[in-house]
Amino acid sequence: MGTMEEAITAIVRYLVIKKLINDVVALVAIKEYLIDGESPSVIAFKYRTSKFKVRGHIQRVIDKAGNYRVATKVVEVVYPHIASIEPVMLRSGGRVLCMLCNTYLRASDAESHLRKKHKEFINNIIRNITNIVISRVRNP
Repeated sequence: MGTMEEAITAIVRYLVIKKLINDVVALVAIKEYLIDGESPSVIAFKYRTSKFKVRGHIQRVIDKAGNYRVATKVVEVVYPHIASIEPVMLRSGGRVLCMLCNTYLRASDAESHLRKKHKEFINNIIRNITNIVISRVRNP
């Protein structure tokens, strides 16, 4: 697997997990910054979060891509596929319910729960999206 494929897979993994745990702010922040050209401050104000959190999400995607240009291109192609995924975590008060196994968790444990208990479920989604995206990048 080449570096572009690795970047695509890493970004898809990050975005899929954010979508599955229903972290809407992270996903919208990444899209609005990389695709729509919005500033972290404006995004943070709009979604009532800190600009440092917004920058953190954006920076993780750029780091996985290797640079801003690749991150932007990958997110442009991947985002519609991510948007079509149904979240599996349902927020209920200060806790979340994993609808895959009917387990209540602290919101802070949602990502690690998914990674540990539902690894194959995540990997199937990532594999499907990555294959579509890589074929689109190779044959535009």
